[in-house]
Amino acid sequence: MSIAPPFSLDDHHGKAHVYRFPRPMVTVLCFGDMVSAFQLASWIEPLYVRFRDRIDIVGIAAFQGVPSIFRELVRTSIEKLSPKEVLIDWDGAVARAYGLTFGRCRIVVVAPDGTIVQAVNGAATPETFRSVTEAIAAHTPDDATVPRAASAEVS
Repeated sequence: MSIAPPFSLDDHHGKAHVYRFPRPMVTVLCFGDMVSAFQLASWIEPLYVRFRDRIDIVGIAAFQGVPSIFRELVRTSIEKLSPKEVLIDWDGAVARAYGLTFGRCRIVVVAPDGTIVQAVNGAATPETFRSVTEAIAAHTPDDATVPRAASAEVS
């Protein structure tokens, strides 16, 4: 098991978000590129329904290679499609550091102490969903006294 590297990315509104570990709760990093973004739907909503505010789910779009002239169009498209902010990795450095491969989304579960406890590629299957939820549950308190999902530092 390795320690999750810290990172800073802007969301689709242009606000900077800084993620450093450790954090108060489990963080689930959900990476997708132009090809694999649709696969994230099989993860994000089911994980939210299962764990609600006991985890922090972070959507990260790896859009390296998108010319700067089209970036505003990409931001506007994300705003129309996502109710929550999406971090944009324009050069792909963060996505590469976390093991994203082109065409397959990547889900990375980071325990509160910063240890990467699970990482899977591709759309959720019953087996991969079970392994991810088990990893989350092993590091998530089960009671209602847990604080609301911790947000990233915003600069």
